[in-house]
Amino acid sequence: MDSKRRIVSNLGFFLQVMGLLLVLPIAIGFQAGEVQAACSLVATCFLSFGVGFVFNSFAERKELDERTSLWLMLATFTVLPLVLMIPFVWNNVFQSGNPFDLLTNAYFETVSGFTTTGFSFVTNPETLPSSLLFYRSLVQFIGGVGFVYVLVAFLHPKDKLAGFCEAFGVEKLGDNLKIVFLSIILIYTFFVALFTVIFYFTYSPNLITASCAAMDVLTGGYQPNVTAGIGVFQISVLILMLLGSFHFSFHYNLFRLKLRELFTPEIKLYLEVIAVSTVVISVLAWVNPFDSLFHVVSMASSTGIEFEYFSVAATPVAAKIMFILIGLAGGCTFSMAGGIRMERIRTLINALRRDSDSPTREELKSVLIFVTSFAVLLIILSLAFSTIGISLLDSIFEVGSALTTNGISMGATTVVMPIGYKWLIIFAMIVGRVEIVTIFKAIRGA
Repeated sequence: MDSKRRIVSNLGFFLQVMGLLLVLPIAIGFQAGEVQAACSLVATCFLSFGVGFVFNSFAERKELDERTSLWLMLATFTVLPLVLMIPFVWNNVFQSGNPFDLLTNAYFETVSGFTTTGFSFVTNPETLPSSLLFYRSLVQFIGGVGFVYVLVAFLHPKDKLAGFCEAFGVEKLGDNLKIVFLSIILIYTFFVALFTVIFYFTYSPNLITASCAAMDVLTGGYQPNVTAGIGVFQISVLILMLLGSFHFSFHYNLFRLKLRELFTPEIKLYLEVIAVSTVVISVLAWVNPFDSLFHVVSMASSTGIEFEYFSVAATPVAAKIMFILIGLAGGCTFSMAGGIRMERIRTLINALRRDSDSPTREELKSVLIFVTSFAVLLIILSLAFSTIGISLLDSIFEVGSALTTNGISMGATTVVMPIGYKWLIIFAMIVGRVEIVTIFKAIRGA
């Protein structure tokens, strides 16, 4: 009972923080004269504070152990979207006639953003009020940057943070771990500010639209429109996708000017995979090297952006399979990217080589459990989703896109699909963001 009180109380604290962060889109809404949209955001803000206050009063926020931290993270990615979906319901941005369908669509859209997957049931996002458009991107930025991890870290005493980092796979980059976690927010916010300026001059002369595009690309969530070509905007998007998929240690060392420590073995492997995959896709899909590189990075980084003229769904079967493998592999650990992640793949490679970098028995066991459970879940959900009337290959692509928080669709994940399949994809998005091993640990007790 005490552990449940801790989870509920700290979840209330998160809701209060979320309410505070909504001040910015509310200000945008009233400044733009978007009364209905602004009112929906105000209602969400007050509800966040209200429910957060009730939860926070449920019990004193006490120290979290590993198991309660894992349950708190799982609860955050399932419960917070229930509050954050209110603006989508209030404004009925999906034009849904059925109340249950409206609630499902709103929860789907919110979970998709909060997990940085990027599936969207909004047909024309550009027609949304600017405040809702910004809110939509802000939700995915909060989920992508990992405010959950940062806030949980600040709830831990300093002498227990090392155990927290180990539980969540966060590398110990400095002696003062709270400063490390604070730097996560500052560095990623800097990236958003920098690329907002770049996109303002190369993509849209509207500051809100430019900032949304920067958050979308960095976190790998919703997708801005990217026309074909090799221009400043396309190259900027490519760079930001890469930055979002690099391990945070890369950014941390970059800002501390420790240039010799930038390219860790994991990042080197990631770049090698991208280079080889670019050549293979260029041949299989018969596209120019830049287009191939762009889409390989888009899949590996879980960003899910496609050129307007290029559709992954229309590529040959061999290229489609290659795209699936790239997406499942994913980016680096402790980054915006999803998937199996390069460090786990590197562990498997080192185990096969049996060289000096061979993993310990426990490390190898942990990776094998994750990869096996990931594969089994992918197959089960894909078989279930294929009953919607698509091929198994397309179903694997669709479900894999949800599990890796990629967000590219073959055309099956749409607002008109049956509700049961929507909840299947919702489940896959949450599991993909939280990771199946985290759920196992929380259930069995770490």
